[in-house]
Amino acid sequence: MTAEELEQAVNKLIAEANEESEQAKREYESGCLAEKNRALARRIFRSSILEKLLETLKADYDALVLKIQNDLDESLDALYAENEPSGGGGEGIDPDDAPYEVDYRLPMRDRYVAVKNYYLGLPDKAEALAAFEADKIAKDYLGNYYDYLYQLLLMIQV
Repeated sequence: MTAEELEQAVNKLIAEANEESEQAKREYESGCLAEKNRALARRIFRSSILEKLLETLKADYDALVLKIQNDLDESLDALYAENEPSGGGGEGIDPDDAPYEVDYRLPMRDRYVAVKNYYLGLPDKAEALAAFEADKIAKDYLGNYYDYLYQLLLMIQV
């Protein structure tokens, strides 16, 4: 597969995952609104019953987004298996400045997982996205995986 074909396939997978994620988000928001309206009609808007229902909806939504992410991870892993980029410490980049462990000897998949875990572990997802966008080390370290992780961070903004 040529680099161009690989990029098209990756973009298609990401677009499909984004579409699924947006649909899940719309359904989650619609479900929350419906439950709030029912609670208003029953005059229990400020009750723990509504809170529990909304927590359940959120947990279901989070599980679905995680499933979409995992499915996309697996699909991308299969695509990249044949065409792993090699990355290797670009000019002016000091891997010791990264907030995560940088080891260019690792396979690309392991690099991706390390960086992904770091950024998804940050409590504020908006700050995580901003920090990732400014991370020059990640661009070099992740190669083609950088764009995927960027899309993933955009997708989980709630």
